[in-house]
Amino acid sequence: MSATTLSIQGMHCEGCATKVETALRDVPGVATVAVDLEHNTAIVEGGGEPGNLVSAVRSVGFSASVVPDAQANPSIV
Repeated sequence: MSATTLSIQGMHCEGCATKVETALRDVPGVATVAVDLEHNTAIVEGGGEPGNLVSAVRSVGFSASVVPDAQANPSIV
């Protein structure tokens, strides 16, 4: 199963994180979502297309971008 890490801007509270998580879970192909409010990231596992993931986050009022693999997993570098 593939994983995509997103950097999310604009989350300030658990309510924000819940909105992002719900939006990402609704994307077709997504299996699991883990939102990290402290680090402003979300890790999405499954077959969701990165562009659809970013669009889902934007649809609930936040900015998002895909984190390249090397930045998401610094131990690999």
